Amino acid sequence: MRSIYARQEDVERTHRAATIDFLDYVQKLGTSTESFLQGLVSEPPDPDLTDANRQSLALLRGFWRDLHGFVKPARDADTLHSPVALIEQLEIRLSAIPHLEGCRLLICHTPEMNYVQYPRSSRQVDADYYADIVPGAYRFPRKLAIIAIPYSQDESVFSNIIICHEIGHFVFEELKLQDDLSPYIEASLQQHFPDTDSETDLSWCRDRLWSWSEEIYCDRFAIGLIGPAYSFSYMELFDVIGEGTDGSTEFYDTHPSTACRFQQHAEQLRSADWWPLLDRDGRSYAEAIRGLEAVPSNQYMYRSEEKPHLTDKVLDAFRDVLPNIADLVRKTFDGREVRFDQATLFPCVDLIQHYLSWGVVPSTLVSNKAEYVPDPALLINAAYLFYLEELHKLIERIRSGTGEETDTAVALRAKWGQRVEQWTMKALEDLRFPTGAKIWGS
Repeated sequence: MRSIYARQEDVERTHRAATIDFLDYVQKLGTSTESFLQGLVSEPPDPDLTDANRQSLALLRGFWRDLHGFVKPARDADTLHSPVALIEQLEIRLSAIPHLEGCRLLICHTPEMNYVQYPRSSRQVDADYYADIVPGAYRFPRKLAIIAIPYSQDESVFSNIIICHEIGHFVFEELKLQDDLSPYIEASLQQHFPDTDSETDLSWCRDRLWSWSEEIYCDRFAIGLIGPAYSFSYMELFDVIGEGTDGSTEFYDTHPSTACRFQQHAEQLRSADWWPLLDRDGRSYAEAIRGLEAVPSNQYMYRSEEKPHLTDKVLDAFRDVLPNIADLVRKTFDGREVRFDQATLFPCVDLIQHYLSWGVVPSTLVSNKAEYVPDPALLINAAYLFYLEELHKLIERIRSGTGEETDTAVALRAKWGQRVEQWTMKALEDLRFPTGAKIWGS
């Protein structure tokens, strides 16, 4: 236990508040547990308590095994190795949603090229049992989302937008949204499996519906939280932009098909009026999303060697559940989802992208001799679209201005694409400090 909590690796590191609180919790838990263990060995053992003590020790040992998996990855994701400004802006957005005030993000590193949110319900139950055993033990931090990002993406803004989907899993659990969705899933099961007596079959179908429904919820939630930048990040990470519609209709045990997911992306983007921006500045991505949206739902496929006779019906049941997921996302945000008002925000997008094309950090925008600051979500979306579609403007300007760039086109894009991310991150950092300037469009 000491080897986990008593390490001195944080002397040269700076952590975010959420990480500090988590590491403090581990430290205090270790200290209180030492006192408890010392008490066990200081008194002659009571034969009547031996079995109970063994069970308690087994629970304590199991809990520390679980903590072991998070402590070093959380320490490694210090402020120099995590996108701090992005995470803090997402925390602000998250805390503005009803019933989610004070929620925080504990970021860990993972060697996998994937993003993961670790469910907390079972851990909080185990932590509560732990606190009942060990006098003075602290409770597991509440409203703390535990999210792992690939260690290779520690300085990225755009790829780490995927975090928004993982936040969706946290919100689904934190708000106990399964209680809201359960009646619709059960009603759909009753409608499509009225003659099924096998509880095993119903349970199998129920698991599929829950997994697919939560994934769709998280996708739509992510767009509500940050806008189309989530769709761009997803498309880049999973190479959707080059996939077309081939292979996009296949459902898996835990995830819906790509076509189904992007049909829902398209709907969520439409509900918040983002399409005018995509059609103007994200043409290739808009085309890809529309192509996937246009795939008829009757072409969705699900193959299962385990229950092949149930696959078509469970897909039909899922189609009935989908509209209720959209309603649940609207209920979650209660009007606070990020939206695009083209009448007022197109000029702001133009200025952000103009600044980036000249290598200027777009944290303060000057228009008609007045200073404005961009909304962080709009800044991210405008900068991401510049990175995807307009980076050549910056590269051409650098080349014509200096005549010294001799790198290949790929090397230039990598170099200046990274600079655009750095300028975007710097702008997000600047937006944390009050300037007296108005928020554009407010």
